[in-house]
Amino acid sequence: MLTIRKAEIADAALLSEMGYASYRHHFAPLWREPAELEDFLTQEYAVPALQQSLQSTTGNWFIAEDVAPVGFAKVSWHRAVDEQGPAGTLLHKLYLLPGETRKGYGEQLLAEVERLAQQRGERFIWLEVLDANPNAQRFYQRLGFTHLKDTQFSTASQQSTLHILGKPLSL
Repeated sequence: MLTIRKAEIADAALLSEMGYASYRHHFAPLWREPAELEDFLTQEYAVPALQQSLQSTTGNWFIAEDVAPVGFAKVSWHRAVDEQGPAGTLLHKLYLLPGETRKGYGEQLLAEVERLAQQRGERFIWLEVLDANPNAQRFYQRLGFTHLKDTQFSTASQQSTLHILGKPLSL
């Protein structure tokens, strides 16, 4: 049975391990320059970066476990999509470890994030998904997210399109 808990500062090393493993597994082939990938991973998943992020008052990390950890999510509460809005919970990350996809864990983790957002009075949830990740796009669309707009993620050697998807939350 899946349990989902709020991550604490003591979970930084576990999140680091899961972040490096899941991101490399799912996204490494999309990076042209290995050094840029490593810089990104360090920025996102090095233990000191995670320790700082885990102390944030504007968001939270969550760990999903089924006997052992299977994935994680990161959110920021009440963030606007852009200057015109809408504002709501930003789902930064919902990643599952290699071998843990297609088991219903992603849906359960997302449902818990949505429940917590609603408890906080949020009326909207949104996220960015890579154009090069059609499986994730289908997953979110199946769960009620719709396309809002596109934006770009750029590094020194490449540019990627990100689709911004959103979904109203009922209170």
